[in-house]
Amino acid sequence: MADNKIFVSYRRQDASGEAGRLVDYLQEIYGDESVFLDVETIEAGLDFVQAIDKALNSCKILIAIIGPHWVNIQDPEGKPRLFHEGDFIRIEISAALKRDIRVIPVLVNGAIMPSPEQLPEDLQALTRRHAHELSSSRWKYDCDQLVLVLNKIIEPKPMPKPIKPKPVPPKKSWLATNYLWFLAGFVGLIVIILILDTPDDAYQDPYQEPIGLAEDTEDESQSNVISAEDLNEIRENNPEGSEVYDQLKGSESAVPENSIEDISGYWLLADPDGNTSTLVFEQYQNSFEFIEYNVFNVEVGEGTGSISGNQLTSDYYNSMVQINGKLKLTSADNGASWSGTISFPTLGTSTAISIQRITP
Repeated sequence: MADNKIFVSYRRQDASGEAGRLVDYLQEIYGDESVFLDVETIEAGLDFVQAIDKALNSCKILIAIIGPHWVNIQDPEGKPRLFHEGDFIRIEISAALKRDIRVIPVLVNGAIMPSPEQLPEDLQALTRRHAHELSSSRWKYDCDQLVLVLNKIIEPKPMPKPIKPKPVPPKKSWLATNYLWFLAGFVGLIVIILILDTPDDAYQDPYQEPIGLAEDTEDESQSNVISAEDLNEIRENNPEGSEVYDQLKGSESAVPENSIEDISGYWLLADPDGNTSTLVFEQYQNSFEFIEYNVFNVEVGEGTGSISGNQLTSDYYNSMVQINGKLKLTSADNGASWSGTISFPTLGTSTAISIQRITP
């Protein structure tokens, strides 16, 4: 076990569920090899006293999880187990106190710190250590506050870099997109002017019958005016010129279905309780996908959805608690900010949220 690790001490009969939940949370931040869960981490066949002693030699922090029955658990004879010299909880905490390892009492399920009279002499110094409470109703917030203390002593594992949104190419101007149509219209206008300027007395001889004047004029006109077939051919070769093509045929130009600007980039999500996270959006026309990171730059969620007008809807999955949800947001300022709700159908809950752009 490498240096700068965390040792978690607990009693199975008292707080095994909370211990496992806390260890999973800490391993997400510091790595699987950085957290030692007392005898759970010891391989079969090893002397657990020697293994605990070796683990403590490489630890900077011992977290003593104390539940409501931690002090009162007794042996078969009815005596408190903490007063047994061979009790492994007593061995772990006593050794950490003697070696000046940072010992943090963590209270769960409404437990309170024991008094010195309830502990053997070699554990009484534990009562002078400031305790940290973990409540089920605000578990994530309490864990985050504990991590802030741990970060001063142990460096978290490197986090993956957030996905950088792909650069959006600049939109072409109308003239740059439809210049071929503009040029074709200009040429057609010149041809019409030339036809109108043809003299009415264009005969070969005033005493002879006109020789094919009408047919020649008609042929010349047909050879210079752009026909419907030619327009169709130009349209196939230049699909982006369909708007001008529709105008030449007398139809209205298309109006963009979505006037909201691109939401690709970094956004700050917040709720009324002060919880925040970072969303990284990547938009593809009217659809998008995003990844959510918590305050420690750990990926905690993701989602995909679509934008219609000023309405944004998205499926959402929180990987920390493994639960599906739904986002429904509305923008009143052309996409500069969004507000709405995030709901979790399986829990029957809905929370108001808002997002503000951080960077493009």
